[in-house]
Amino acid sequence: MSDVTTTLAARVAEQLRILAVAGITVGVIVVGLGSRLAMLALRLTSSDSVIGLQSDDDFTIGRFTLSGSYNLLVLGAGVGVIGVAAYQCVAPRLIGPIWFRRLTVALAAGAVVGSMLIHGDGIDFRLLKPTWFAIGLFVLLPALFGAAIGPVVDRVSDPSSRTAKGRVRWILPIVLVLAFPLALVELVVAALLYTVWVLLADGAGLRQLVAGRVAGYVVQACWLGIAVVGLVALVGDIRSLS
Repeated sequence: MSDVTTTLAARVAEQLRILAVAGITVGVIVVGLGSRLAMLALRLTSSDSVIGLQSDDDFTIGRFTLSGSYNLLVLGAGVGVIGVAAYQCVAPRLIGPIWFRRLTVALAAGAVVGSMLIHGDGIDFRLLKPTWFAIGLFVLLPALFGAAIGPVVDRVSDPSSRTAKGRVRWILPIVLVLAFPLALVELVVAALLYTVWVLLADGAGLRQLVAGRVAGYVVQACWLGIAVVGLVALVGDIRSLS
């Protein structure tokens, strides 16, 4: 194997390690466990008439099962990997001090993902009460996810981190993927995309092009546009439920 191929494989492997450790961990804790706790809280604050009904995500309200909870954690792991991959794409173009970057990512995630979760049709936000509490929880969860991914990615990427040393460096991501296998699909796609990106960047000077000011402004404008569209959609959904 040539030195170029070895270097490429090492870069892709490191990227996948970060995605697996940071994405699965934050996704399982914030998205998976957080969603389960949010559902429990809404069950306690809602009428008993909702017990036994199927939620819009096909979960039975008021019924706790290990398989259902595990499926939610697996879903959270997959979402976590996607979220960390998206964060790594925009992170180099975020502006301002660290606290401001963390805040903007959290607010954007809350607005964009919140607008995807909250809708006027179905039963989740019609029968689960109080409505403001249900809306608040499902805006808060993606916002917390957005706030958490930055620090976690930075920590996992740090060579001094325990997750990046010795056998733990590779055992941990393998264990996480085996525990939450849905994330493997996202990781395989990420590996392919990242490999293509590195080959193009190294072969065609694309890295220098992307580093240019114009490209930076375009990325920032797109990021801002996505956040604004998400916020507008979220406000519209909330109005439809009022």
